[in-house]
Amino acid sequence: AASKAAADMLLSTYARQYGFPLLTIRATNVYGARQQLFKIIPRTAIYLKIEKTVDLHGGGRAVKSYIHVRDVSRGVKAVLDQGRIGAIYHLSPDSGVAVRDVVAMMCRHAGRDFSQATRTVAERPGQDAAYVIDSSRARAELGWAPAISLEEGLSEAIDWVAGNWGELGACSLDYQHKE
Repeated sequence: AASKAAADMLLSTYARQYGFPLLTIRATNVYGARQQLFKIIPRTAIYLKIEKTVDLHGGGRAVKSYIHVRDVSRGVKAVLDQGRIGAIYHLSPDSGVAVRDVVAMMCRHAGRDFSQATRTVAERPGQDAAYVIDSSRARAELGWAPAISLEEGLSEAIDWVAGNWGELGACSLDYQHKE
């Protein structure tokens, strides 16, 4: 987060000092097929498939703004086509959703009992209680709004894991920094 904020500040300085044509786009918790497997949505889909217990940090009470990658892509295009230079555009759904509710939706889709498929573990250090952003500027100025419901996107994620299991089953679910 600190490096992202530093980059934002550097670019806004370039915009002010040198007239750099800056458009800033922010989206949180972008998900969809081909997402990094250690993230909660693909990890949950994989764990449900292999019947491994999903750990809910802090009981999964953290609230996040989950947005599908195709909605973000449409938003980026709208900003590039119509955005005002110097403006900041947030791309987000109408409201945040608790992590536990996302996992519960995925359990229902996969036909698994939530209480049997999950367990509560300690909260991750530094976890925000809620991380949501307001996309009213993108909606008002660009006519953008998310089109893919969370239910539809989660269903796609589960189907993507199932359809690509031959390749994904051998992949690590741990974060791997690649240079």
